[in-house]
Amino acid sequence: MNRHSRIVAAAAALIAVTSTTTVYASAIVVVNDEWPLSDSGFSNAPGAATFVANLVSEFGTRIHAYSTNFGLTGGSLASAMSSAGATYSAGVAISFDLPTLSTFDAIFLGGTYLDGGQLAVLQSYAEAGGNVYIMGGTGNGGAAVEAAAWNSFLSLYGLSFAPTYNGVSGNVAVSGDAIFSGVGALFHSNGNSISGAAVVCCGDVGLFAVVRSDSPPPPPVVPEPGSFALLGLGLAGLCMTRRRKAA
Repeated sequence: MNRHSRIVAAAAALIAVTSTTTVYASAIVVVNDEWPLSDSGFSNAPGAATFVANLVSEFGTRIHAYSTNFGLTGGSLASAMSSAGATYSAGVAISFDLPTLSTFDAIFLGGTYLDGGQLAVLQSYAEAGGNVYIMGGTGNGGAAVEAAAWNSFLSLYGLSFAPTYNGVSGNVAVSGDAIFSGVGALFHSNGNSISGAAVVCCGDVGLFAVVRSDSPPPPPVVPEPGSFALLGLGLAGLCMTRRRKAA
């Protein structure tokens, strides 16, 4: 590659790096544990029904849980969804492809892990404006396996599950976002803490995170200042060479 080609390639690479953007779903809600929406969660914390109503208001009324975990398949959750005006279904019998997922306003996930192809479909669904709810703390394979199952997707939104369980148990007061309006407290029993700028609750332990379409994207990866200087010197050198040849 000659000098001119190298400089043009460097300029193209710089433009590619600095112009990358992230497309967000309408909303991503991440919960450290499966118990808040379980039947036990509803019986221990009456605010769970209000939490569901707030989620329906956030997401829309057509919701499917692609999971067989008790945290998403209980009768109390189905009843709360119906009371909030949502059509709610659960199970893994549906095709996990973009045309099918696009018939739902939101997809709830947790306990049932996705393979690489399904994670790519989930990303496409989110980028097209689909809403996603992901819960950890299910114990499927252990904390590290659970974190690894979701972190490739969560990393797109600057989030990650911890590879250990946090031991948080009982009713926990929740606040910090509109999804907790009128809720008071939600029941927990040992989940994967969440890390990232979008964590909204609670205290020093990341129990909930929310990313919305109007949330600021993560800062772009920008080359070190020296990279700009070297590129500038290279372009300047190219101009001088071209002037000398023209003379």
